[in-house]
Amino acid sequence: MNILDIEGMTCEGCKRAISNAISNAAPGTAFEVDLRRHQVRIGNLPPERLALIRNAIRDAGYGVADAPGR
Repeated sequence: MNILDIEGMTCEGCKRAISNAISNAAPGTAFEVDLRRHQVRIGNLPPERLALIRNAIRDAGYGVADAPGR
């Protein structure tokens, strides 16, 4: 499992924007956006597909980093 920390996600609108960015960048990918923890959980993916998702989140205006310990 990949867990990404998201900077700047503060509301349901942010959660929707991030969900849309992920869905558009990697259709069919299972993920969960956790607003309370400011994280996105994504199943195991090839590195290039995970990079697409990270870039899509950044392009949507949010910071993204691997969660500590991941």
